[in-house]
Amino acid sequence: MATARKLRHRKGLHVEAEGCIVNIYENLQDNKGQNVTHIEIIPDDHYAGERIWKVIGSKHIRVIQLQRRK
Repeated sequence: MATARKLRHRKGLHVEAEGCIVNIYENLQDNKGQNVTHIEIIPDDHYAGERIWKVIGSKHIRVIQLQRRK
């Protein structure tokens, strides 16, 4: 497996790994004001002559900070 490259961009964290690119966007808020981290998985599916990768499940994932009930 190839070594993942991690680059911090103004827009988020960009990770290149075997078979995909993962973009992570932190410190966001949804329309309800909840803190959100958005994760985007982009499969390698467009290079001629190479194997095609596919995401099983959603390409877009949101992690939401929950508030504790008292």
